[in-house]
Amino acid sequence: MVRSDILCDSGAFISLTSSCLDQILYFLHEKYNTEFIIPNFVEEECVNRPLNHKLKAFYFSALKIKNAINRNVITKVNSDVMEKGRKIQALANNLFYIKGKPLTLIQLGEAEMIALARELDIPILLVDERTTRMLIEAPFKMKEHLENEFNVTVMLNKKNLREFTDITKTFKVIRSSELVMLAYENGFFNSFSDMKKQALEAALYRVKFSGCSISFDEIETYLKSVV
Repeated sequence: MVRSDILCDSGAFISLTSSCLDQILYFLHEKYNTEFIIPNFVEEECVNRPLNHKLKAFYFSALKIKNAINRNVITKVNSDVMEKGRKIQALANNLFYIKGKPLTLIQLGEAEMIALARELDIPILLVDERTTRMLIEAPFKMKEHLENEFNVTVMLNKKNLREFTDITKTFKVIRSSELVMLAYENGFFNSFSDMKKQALEAALYRVKFSGCSISFDEIETYLKSVV
């Protein structure tokens, strides 16, 4: 794996830290010199707000993320992409229509992250949330999913889709589960000796139950492919 910096959303960090798997960030940073980059609004959401307001449910995760920032494993960049983010948000939230009404699919923070990735020319996004990933990777599957969920015909704005796809077509989206898999393939779980595959399985289910949008089938398929 050639070094690639990764622009990260807050959800993936919360999945990893709440699963006690944040050492994977240090492991991959040391092995590949990868920087996990966050915009200032992600730091505000998953570090400053929990620490300043003593949000007990997220306090320990916030401390772990702050420690990784202090140790230069996570790099914060100041960003001023709100205007570009609003344009991306408007495109994404006017792609699909049900009974003539547009569906709101992403928030401004997610749109700003896409805008910042474009500005910094970072090709990899770490996003655990399913909607943003599907919009980037498989918008027509997203349409099908929405039709199945709401049991109605979903109309598609093709012009907005072309513009949105033009912005996002160079991105590869990964989840915290992919980081767990990559760490496994590079020896992170070797200390478990003959139980390392069990440790991998436990880790994948842990990030799933912490918010990562990986399916049970995906976990089982991956486990069958490794030794």
